[in-house]
Amino acid sequence: MKTLIGTIGIILLAILGATATVVVDETEHVMITQFGRPVAVHSQAGFYFKLPAPFQRVTRFNKRILSTPGTETELLTADKKNVLVASYLSWRIADPLKYLAALRTREFAEARLQALVQSELGSALGDVPFDELVPAKGDVEGLIGLEQRVRRASAEVAASDFGIEVVSLGITRLSFPTQNLQSVFARMRAERERIARGYRSEGKAEGQKIRADADRQRAQVLATAEAEAARLRGEGEAEAARIYAQAYSGHEDFFQFLRTLESYEKVLNDNTTLVLPADSPFLDVLLSAQPDREVPSR
Repeated sequence: MKTLIGTIGIILLAILGATATVVVDETEHVMITQFGRPVAVHSQAGFYFKLPAPFQRVTRFNKRILSTPGTETELLTADKKNVLVASYLSWRIADPLKYLAALRTREFAEARLQALVQSELGSALGDVPFDELVPAKGDVEGLIGLEQRVRRASAEVAASDFGIEVVSLGITRLSFPTQNLQSVFARMRAERERIARGYRSEGKAEGQKIRADADRQRAQVLATAEAEAARLRGEGEAEAARIYAQAYSGHEDFFQFLRTLESYEKVLNDNTTLVLPADSPFLDVLLSAQPDREVPSR
């Protein structure tokens, strides 16, 4: 009998000893509660002692970064456009005591975080027109600014109310509801056409300006060239006249004779008929070639 009692006592002591120790893994927070009231929190990996059950119990929380996808929600922008927004959130437990008091389970925590993010998204979108979220040329600065604003607001509430650190937050989709797509696309096409017309108008005006400037420069160059050509022609003709005058100086009769022959060459041919007075200087050379022939009067 005594042996049985001793054996039972040893078993009870072993059970009590096993429940009086706790091993903390590096991926978790461990909270020690006494009759439901937290008395200790262990976030560093190691071996710790506590009172045996049922006096003190152990509650474990995941210390790693957790990811929660957001549900797609229809919201309004500042210019009253309906948009569909989907997001993601990564987070971890920073304050186990506050987390236990406010949420206790991961499922409840994710539900509260999703509601918080949707609320902050709705507030932020209500202050931003859609064109700033998706501007021209694929610029995403407006969308990044929206994400940062929602993350800051969500992180502040999550830390103060839930003991949760928001690690990152991003928008995975931003689109229009199906029933609004056609009208939105039509407005987008009209806007792009307006921008294209503006570019074409600016290009046309610039082209006209360039052509006018080129025509002006061309006219200036031509005028300068023609003036220079006229000057050179004048100088050349003056020089030619001077050379002719010098060459025929003292031989004026011979010069006159050559000029008369050149005139005949230009004027007379087989079909030429001339009606001239007998005393016309133009006939002097022709008549002088036949001195014995009487020139009939005309």
